[in-house]
Amino acid sequence: MNQEKVKKAVELAEKELQEEEEQKQRDLIKRAIKQTLEKIKEEEQKRDEANKKIKTLKQDIDNIRAGRLDLIAERQEKDDEAKKTSIIEVIKEKEIHHHHYDRWYEPYRIIWKDEPLYLTTTAGSSWTYCDCSDIPLSNTCAYNVTNSIAKDSVAGTYQLDNGDCVTLT
Repeated sequence: MNQEKVKKAVELAEKELQEEEEQKQRDLIKRAIKQTLEKIKEEEQKRDEANKKIKTLKQDIDNIRAGRLDLIAERQEKDDEAKKTSIIEVIKEKEIHHHHYDRWYEPYRIIWKDEPLYLTTTAGSSWTYCDCSDIPLSNTCAYNVTNSIAKDSVAGTYQLDNGDCVTLT
């Protein structure tokens, strides 16, 4: 009878050890699943932020293509994130009054952000360097543009730094 009690005690102890081991394995899996779900959530947030930035940049191109610098300026006034995302900052200049109203000729100030800008002369032979790092101190990278010029200047094929070509009509 003593041997049976010992045998049952050993079996019970082995069963408890096995259950503890299985519980550790379940906990390990649950922790892995939880961390995976947290990583998915984090990556989805990054994707959503990237999608919002992409949407803003595409809206900028569409607005320029349509000759609607006013929509970019309005979006940037209302949404600081749109202002940070855009490559250029668009500011409506003082109102000019013609004998007739025509939004095509409203002046906007375009301020280049982030990167230096190289501009060709009208002859196309020389380059002018525009250092945008000093925008707060001077307006060396700010240019006046009208809606009609913006609309007419979009069409073309653009070769990107990675070699891809994009054609806009």
